[in-house]
This record gives sequence, C-alpha cells and structure tokens, in this order.
Amino acid sequence: MFLRAMIAVIVFTILSCPCLLSESVLDSYLKEGLANNLALKTKRFSLEESLEELKEAKAKFFPSITLQARYTRAGGGRSIDFPVGDLLNPVHNTLNDLLQLHGQPPSFPADLVNETIPLMPAKEQETKISIIQPLFQASIYYNHKIKSNLKNVRAMEVAVFTRQLIADIKKAYFNYLKTVEAVDLYKRMGDVLEENLRVSEKLFKSGKATENVIFNARADIANLEQKKAEAEKNRKLTASYFNFLLNRPLSYPIDLIDEASLSFNEYLCLDEAEMRALRKREEITLFQNILEASKNSLKLAKSAYLPNVSAAFDYGFQGEEYRFTEDNDFWTASIVLQWEIFSGFSRKSNINKASLERKKREAQFQELKEKIRLEVKEAYDDLIIARKSILSAEEGLVSLKKSFEIISKKYEQGMASQIELLNTQTRLTNAEINMLIVKYDYFIKHAQFECVTNRRM
Repeated sequence: MFLRAMIAVIVFTILSCPCLLSESVLDSYLKEGLANNLALKTKRFSLEESLEELKEAKAKFFPSITLQARYTRAGGGRSIDFPVGDLLNPVHNTLNDLLQLHGQPPSFPADLVNETIPLMPAKEQETKISIIQPLFQASIYYNHKIKSNLKNVRAMEVAVFTRQLIADIKKAYFNYLKTVEAVDLYKRMGDVLEENLRVSEKLFKSGKATENVIFNARADIANLEQKKAEAEKNRKLTASYFNFLLNRPLSYPIDLIDEASLSFNEYLCLDEAEMRALRKREEITLFQNILEASKNSLKLAKSAYLPNVSAAFDYGFQGEEYRFTEDNDFWTASIVLQWEIFSGFSRKSNINKASLERKKREAQFQELKEKIRLEVKEAYDDLIIARKSILSAEEGLVSLKKSFEIISKKYEQGMASQIELLNTQTRLTNAEINMLIVKYDYFIKHAQFECVTNRRM
C-alpha cells in the first residue's frame, strides 16, 4: 500500500508541476563535493597557475633593476711604447743648462726612461646599477592581453567542470538510491516468496496441489537470492563511486533522501532552454576568450614589424681599487631603439599561422553552439520521455497489483494454478523494478537537463 501511495503522489506531482528540485540532503553533499573533489582541486590549481602567469606578464611593464659588480685581474696583451725619455731628456738637459747659466741649480730630471703602457689594466673593478625601462614594446602589451584571456579560459574551465561535477554527484546519488530501493524491493519480494512457499506446502498437505509447487517455490526463492546479491553488489559500487566524487572513504555511509521533501517546479520549454544554454553556458564565455586570445596572437605576430624603444640608465664606480667617491663614480643614460628590418619572411609566416588559428577557432565556436543546441534537445526529449515512462509504469503497476491480489486469493482457495500465480508475481516484480528504474531515471535525466541548460532548479 505504501508503494502505491508513493507512486500516486509522484504521478500527481509530476502532472501538476513538471520539474524536480534538489533537496537539502543532496545540497549538503553537493557542497561537500565541490569543496573536496580532487579533480576540481586540480582545475583550481591550473587557474592559480594562470593567475601567476598573468602577474608575470604584467611585471614586464615595470623597469628591471640590476646590480652588476666586476673585479678583474689581467696580464699580457697588447701595449703601447711611449718614448718619454727620448722626447723629454733632451729638453730637460737644455733647460738645466739655461738654469746653470743664470747661476741656478738644474731642476729638471734628464734620466727619464721610455715606458711601455699595457692596453689591458693589470687590475680593475666596476660596480654599477642598471635600470632598463621599456617605453614601447608591443609584444609586452599583447602578451599581457593573451595571458589575461587564458586566465579567463582557465576560470571558465573550472566553472564548466563544477557544473558537470554537480550533475555527476546528483546522478551518482540517484543511482545509489535506485540500488538501495532495489535491495529493499527484493527483500520484500523475499517475504512474498516465503509466504508463497508456506501456502504451497499447505496446499500440498491438503492434497490440493502436487509436490512440484513446493520445488518451484523454493527455486523462486533461490533465484531471488541471486538477484538480491547482484543488487547488493550494485549498491556497494554506486556508493563507492558517489563517495569517490566527494573524496571520502569508499565505504563511508550515505544518508538517504527524504522523499517527502522533494518538490517540483516548472522547467523551460525547448526554445527557452536553448536560448538560456547559449547565453549562460560557461563554454560560450570560454570560447569567446579563446577567440579573443587568437585575435591578440595575430596582433602580436603583426607587432614584430614595429620597433622596440627602451630607456637605460647606469650609475656606478670604476677604478683599480674599490673607492666609492665622486672621483670614481660615473653614469650613463640612453634611449635604445631596436628595429628588425628583415628576418627572412619568418614574421609573415607567423602572421599567416596566427590568422589560420583564428579562423579555426571561429569554426570551432560555431560547432560548439550547434553541439550545445543538440545537447539541450537531447536532454529535453529524454526528460519528456522519462515523464511519460513514469505515467505508463504507474498504470501498469496498479493494474498488476490488482491482478496479483485476485490471483493470490484464487490460489489460496485452490482455484488458480501455481504457474498462473508465479507468472503474475513475476510480472508484478518486473513492474515494480521498472517503476523504480523509470522514477530515478527521471531524476537523473532532470539532473542532465539542469547541466546542459546551466540552470540549478
């Protein structure tokens, strides 16, 4: 009676309000999954890496400051012979003679020797600070814009994965509930088969049936035990996968949903769903940033024809010894222009490649839009079919329940054969299993519809 009442509630709710909302128990699991899922954490790390790459690109706009210190000892090398003695000694002798004529002592040295001056100093030091500030470098500007686009791409990849993870958690949870109810259903069917065995033994003892009815009843129980074992295995597998998505121990207990807390809201029609998906899906923003990055890559390739202008300033100290005084310091300031005039047509090839990349991305963007439309239509059709399947399954289940009640009473009175009872019972079991499947398939299809339309109901 409970199952029939629940079916009636579900069907009435579906007919009156077409769309399912997540309940609080599932919401708590979604939060836990979004906080702990390892794959999502990996995506977030990639986003953090792209943020650091953007900071690195932005840093190139600022000046670079470098401290350079050099101390050199050298020997050998070329030299210059300077004939100091040959040039000055005769002059000094003449001057000394003139001094002596006037009664003054000679005061100019006349024994100077020729000198050899090395071009390479024996020891030298240079300590300076160099500052280089880019004034005009198009490559820095466009590289920064590309990194910004790629950062947005990574952010959208995280959003896309998050949305898909939400759908996966919901689907895994509903699959788990499906297996739990399947196990419970087989347990209830076990009670029915045990009662069937008791009635069969009673009929055999009273001479209203042959002994084969007992064997058949026991065979049905054994077959059911096999199905129960299979259902229990599926329950453990679905529980493990659900816990895996939440990054929990695989055998961690899972709270069951309170079906009374389920609520339904109206969902979009197909045209509205397609428009919303094209407007709200993160893949659209993701690809828009990819297109923008390809445009900036093309501009970056074209900027190779432009010159680069930088300002440079050096301040430091030179000399044979480390003396940091005004007599030893120096400074230089420069404006540096670098313009590559010819590069063997490599720049043209880079521009062509960037242009082709942009066209390829534009074609992929159009393909993405069509793919999203197809996903929405498929999810929408699946949801409609799932609703109709629930209605059909409910009608069949109600009829089979009434039929089984009638056949059971006839069998107890010896007015129906065991084969007739077992056939009706098998059909009823299959109908209950089918009702269980279509009910949770509807929940799963709805989770997929939410995912492809990027709408959290």
